[in-house]
Amino acid sequence: MIPKINKISIIIPTWNTAQITKKCVNTINTFIPDQEIIVVDNGSEDNTVEVLTKIKNVKIVKNGTNLGFAKANNIGLKSATSDYIVFMNSDMELIDKSLLNLIKFLKENKDIGIIGPKFLNPDKTPQASVFPPQTCQNAFKEFWLGQQSYSKYLPLEEEPLAVSYISGGCIAVNKKYFEKIGKWNEKYFFYFEDMDLCRQVTKSGKQIVYYPKCQIIHRHGASGHKLADSQNQWRRLIPSSKKFHGVFKHYLLNFIIWSGQKWQKITH
Repeated sequence: MIPKINKISIIIPTWNTAQITKKCVNTINTFIPDQEIIVVDNGSEDNTVEVLTKIKNVKIVKNGTNLGFAKANNIGLKSATSDYIVFMNSDMELIDKSLLNLIKFLKENKDIGIIGPKFLNPDKTPQASVFPPQTCQNAFKEFWLGQQSYSKYLPLEEEPLAVSYISGGCIAVNKKYFEKIGKWNEKYFFYFEDMDLCRQVTKSGKQIVYYPKCQIIHRHGASGHKLADSQNQWRRLIPSSKKFHGVFKHYLLNFIIWSGQKWQKITH
C-alpha cells in the first residue's frame, strides 16, 4: 500500500522538449495525481508552452531565455508550496507510484540530505546513475588498471544505499534544508551542478541516498541533446568540469583518462 503523504512539489525545467515534457507530466498525473507540478520553460522556441498549457495540474513559469538547468530549478523553487521537492528532468517518466515511497523514506530519515531513485532505460533495463568519489586515484584505477572506480555505475544493492554522488535527473529534498545549503549553484549552466550539490550535502553532514525501490524511466540525454550534436557534447562538459574540480585537477584528470585510454589501446 502506498503511504498517505502530503502533496509534493515537482519541478521540471524544459527547453524545446514539448512532447518529451508532455509525456513526463502525463505519467505524473497518471500515477501520482494531484501533486504540484511546476514546469520552468527556459525560453523554448517550439510549442512547449502551448502544449503544456492544455494539461491539467501544471503551473508554467516562463523564462524569456535559456537560463540553464540550475537557475531554472531555483526559479521553480520560488513557486513551490510543499515541504518536499522533487527536481525532475523533462526526459523522465514514472511507471508507478513508488516516488511517494521515496518521499516517505526521506521524511522518516532525517540524516538524508538528498535522495534519488533507480533509473531505467526506455526498455526498462537498469541504467547507471551513481558516481564514486571523483578522485585522480580512482581515475587512475579505472583507466590504467581496469578497475571500475570512477565512471557512473549501477549499484547491485536492492535496499537504500548511501553513496558519494547521484545523478540530478531526479532527486528529492526537504525544501527548508535545500534552501539552507544554498540551493542549486547557478554558476553551473548545464552539467556538474548535481555533483556540486552532492558535495554541498556531504559538507553539511547529511547523506546522499540511492533508493532502488523507486524506479523511473530516464530517456538519457533527451532533455539536453539540442545543446550540441553528439560528437561535441563532451566539449560542453569542460567549463563546468573546471569549476567543479578546479583547473589543475581538471587537466590532470583529463590526462589520466586520455593517457590510460591510449595505453589500453597499445596493450590490447
